[in-house]
Amino acid sequence: MRESDKQMLADHYLDFYRIAYSLLHNETDVEDVVQDALVETMSQPFVRDPYHYCAKVVTNNCVKLLKRNRLLLTNDLPDIPYTEDSKDEQLMKTLWEYKDSLPNRMREAFDLYYEKGYSKQEISRMTNTPLPMLRKLFQKGHTKLKKQMIETIKKTKPDI
Repeated sequence: MRESDKQMLADHYLDFYRIAYSLLHNETDVEDVVQDALVETMSQPFVRDPYHYCAKVVTNNCVKLLKRNRLLLTNDLPDIPYTEDSKDEQLMKTLWEYKDSLPNRMREAFDLYYEKGYSKQEISRMTNTPLPMLRKLFQKGHTKLKKQMIETIKKTKPDI
């Protein structure tokens, strides 16, 4: 790879960062994915268009990470980790039950996405919900779950 191509990739670091952040929403994962993509692109000697190649590598690595994380989450959901402290055990049980407190449409979308493994596009078709509205449901659902978890943690561990 030419030095000018390497400089061009460095100049477009923010472009790759935006692509990854739009998919992952986690700065640590985004930085790892972008760095790995840059290293992979620079190590390929015969890449004709390094910008598009790197953008594709960033996208592919994000999708791989999301799939791996969703599979881990799906596999871990039914199990409640065993803890010696009964307060921690109760906290974990409460956290898993939060999903059931969501409104029906949100709960159905969460079940289809996290437990059944359907994509958001498939869920949109299955439930006859426009994709932007479905994304908004997920956003509101995550916000509600986060608030409930914070409240429960404050109740069970007041010293935090």
